[in-house]
Amino acid sequence: MFDTGKNYRVMQRELSRVLIAENGFHPANGKVVANGIENHSDGKVNTLIGDFTKTTELLNSFMPDLLLLDLDSLRKIDALNTALEARNHDDQVTVVFMTEQPSIAFVREGMISPLWHRAYWLEKPTRNPESIVEELHDAHNGTEQVSSEFLSACIDETYYMGILSPQQHRVMRLMAKGASNLEIANACKITEKAVERTISTASKLLNVEPASRQTNHRVNAANKYMRALFYTDSISL
Repeated sequence: MFDTGKNYRVMQRELSRVLIAENGFHPANGKVVANGIENHSDGKVNTLIGDFTKTTELLNSFMPDLLLLDLDSLRKIDALNTALEARNHDDQVTVVFMTEQPSIAFVREGMISPLWHRAYWLEKPTRNPESIVEELHDAHNGTEQVSSEFLSACIDETYYMGILSPQQHRVMRLMAKGASNLEIANACKITEKAVERTISTASKLLNVEPASRQTNHRVNAANKYMRALFYTDSISL
């Protein structure tokens, strides 16, 4: 809620602690972003940079309002798994993936959709610190994006940015990790038949090659999904 006359927020959740997760052996934007946040928040926001392998421990000790995951430091699969672990630990923590690199919609959707809600995407995090602080406040409060560069999406089943729906992403990701249809059904709270239909539909959208003597369709679908999500620049429908 905004007072457009005075341009300040009322009845909003206070953002006071931001945890930045990165690979300690390959740091990237964490220090610059942390300094920008602290220097342009009038001392109201404290930051902590931690190795992604200790995220759960830091969630307990630092108790952040918002988790920033540096994709220029972390592999995407590590960032996503860290985000999911954080969400399992605290289903209300705001999660923001940040990167200096341009990213296609399919990758953004694939990273955000498994988190269901309160998940956002921030490009160019080392730009104007004042706007970054404002956008993080907005993300924490679930408000609309305030900058065209703040590519955010609070996920629900009606939101569609990439090739696959959020549910299709969840099912395909679990399948790619080796989960059985029963395990996927239990995790997504759907029937096994619905899992089969979802995999079939997603496979068609991804143009998964048919099975052969040397390959299995399920393996082909899992491989195509992971390649599309983490390595390719586009998907041809």
